[in-house]
Amino acid sequence: MYAAVEHGPVLCSDSNILCLSWKGRVPKSEKEKPVCRRRYYEEGWLATGNGRGVVGVTFTSSHCRRDRSTPQRINFNLRGHNSEVVLVRWNEPYQKLATCDADGGIFVWIQYEGRWSVELVNDRGAQVSDFTWSHDGTQALISYRDGFVLVGSVSGQRHWSSEINLESQITCGIWTPDDQQVLFGTADGQVIVMDCHGRMLAHILLHESDGVLGMSWNYPIFLVEDSSESDTDSDDYAPPQDGPAAYPIPVQNIKPLLTVSFTSGDISLMNNYDDLSPTVIRSGLKEVVAQWCTQGDLLAVAGMERQAQLGELPNGPLLKSAMVKFYNVRGEHIFTLDTLVQRPIISICWGHRDSRLLMASGPALYVVRVEHRVSSLQLLCQQAIASTLREDKDVSKLTLPPRLCSYLSTAFIPTIKPPIPDPNNMRDFVSYPSAGNERLHCTMKRTEDDPEVGGPCYTLYLEYLGGLVPILKGRRVSKLRPEFVIMDPRTDSKPDEIYGNSLISTVIDSCNCSDSSDIELSDDWAAKKSPKISRASKSPKLPRISIEARKSPKLPRAAQELSRSPRLPLRKPSVGSPSLTRREFPFEDITQHNYLAQVTSNIWGTKFKIVGLAAFLPTNLGAVIYKTSLLHLQPRQMTIYLPEVRKISMDYINLPVFNPNVFSEDEDDLPAA
Repeated sequence: MYAAVEHGPVLCSDSNILCLSWKGRVPKSEKEKPVCRRRYYEEGWLATGNGRGVVGVTFTSSHCRRDRSTPQRINFNLRGHNSEVVLVRWNEPYQKLATCDADGGIFVWIQYEGRWSVELVNDRGAQVSDFTWSHDGTQALISYRDGFVLVGSVSGQRHWSSEINLESQITCGIWTPDDQQVLFGTADGQVIVMDCHGRMLAHILLHESDGVLGMSWNYPIFLVEDSSESDTDSDDYAPPQDGPAAYPIPVQNIKPLLTVSFTSGDISLMNNYDDLSPTVIRSGLKEVVAQWCTQGDLLAVAGMERQAQLGELPNGPLLKSAMVKFYNVRGEHIFTLDTLVQRPIISICWGHRDSRLLMASGPALYVVRVEHRVSSLQLLCQQAIASTLREDKDVSKLTLPPRLCSYLSTAFIPTIKPPIPDPNNMRDFVSYPSAGNERLHCTMKRTEDDPEVGGPCYTLYLEYLGGLVPILKGRRVSKLRPEFVIMDPRTDSKPDEIYGNSLISTVIDSCNCSDSSDIELSDDWAAKKSPKISRASKSPKLPRISIEARKSPKLPRAAQELSRSPRLPLRKPSVGSPSLTRREFPFEDITQHNYLAQVTSNIWGTKFKIVGLAAFLPTNLGAVIYKTSLLHLQPRQMTIYLPEVRKISMDYINLPVFNPNVFSEDEDDLPAA
């Protein structure tokens, strides 16, 4: 076999990722086709729980086609927990998601018409040690650290509960493959066996000095039969009322093995809980996390190197690094993946028909590509060349046949599909539209409110992997009007490019703003205070810049921009209307503070115009008209005009021109499109 960490930027959240869970998804385009296991596992959803109490649901894909369509919304941040989320568990047959926080709160989420909502809530006030769905998805096993265990139905009805009197805590709980018994592991190395009705069957001591960290079977998490149809391929799927949905799962020809991991790093492979001669794996790691793949033939064990191993290395002490070791059903070591991760791996999960292994370490998420068969020479060459290249665009610089270049490019196609902005190229991310049709959902927070720096400051965050990524910053520059200046954290301008704009008119009857998060965020550039923004430059050497288009219809827009002289006189704007001219910020401030655009407004705050300040942006970025009726008898109406910003060549000069004079101060009707 072969395993390698996926190439590309490291995926990070704004807090530590504490748990992972993955489920498959059938594409909408193949709804009418018979369910195929390969097709079902090509796409899926990854659930993450972090230290800020937010659950992230993120779209993933393992196919190598860049033109493959994706859902319109590819990331959800689910808020509701009051403490850190420590467990996330998918229920694939019923398409539900169970999440548990550190205070004992349990939420069961369900998606309906593209929105996630809480279906069930359970809060006993005690810490949850484990939450496990039965293999048919109809029952849930909840175990608490204080010895209380509960089994309930998928709809929230309690079947039975029991109080286990122990001197130690319960650390984990699982179902047997036939869902007729439940097993509990304790912190003093014991295993407690109960039947599906709550009767005590056995109490066995597996290890005298080591506690049980986790237990699992090399068996599919959900076992259902094949079907010729799929009712769960769309995002608007509603679970059936009379039974679970059907998913194809590989048939297991081997007897299931019970895997028990201990605090010492050892792992026991047992035929059953009363096996007297188990196979013991000496992993040599600490803080181990183990999980079988779906097909049950490969065990992944992740952990940190021990100090004894590091002491044998020459050239002095070295930093500890995380490792992933793979074993077969006989406990034989097959492969070791050395990572550069310096933090412990908190959680791992398999996905995409066992071709991906997802690992969480601190705030970072790593994707490991796994090849179960003997790796081919072509695959080894692909990984070796991709390791030396920095980006996908460097592949075209190689003198290779087109077919090999295409194969080499597949190494850079990410599994996690939401576009995470590159910190070194933030300007391109916020300025250009994405290649697909996906929607990017953001959250805005007020980060500063200091009158000495020129007004309140706001930060726009992109929702990603259950966290928030800062992408834009804005500051109010006027005390009378709602006027703002927008900036980005980094600069990567290219003056030799022209950006075209095509007018897009959208009429929105109601404006739904995203809820602001209740978490505090800190980033390097948001904490820095910008200096005061001068309204006008008193120096006669600074040119004045006008953004009004010339009236001559024979002169194209691109030629107007190139031929415009800063010494041309400016047209005086009408009194009371939002100014169409750029505020005369000194050029040093525009470059230093990375100003992108300015939002101007009339005195009533009902008409706004967005003016480009950066050299690569078009001067007119759009306008917004907000209308209300007398006594608010009619619904409020908002009209948004946004030109699309695109990178184009210098030869393309026939560009549509956005007319800034489409609005007047006294207009009552919407302008004709």
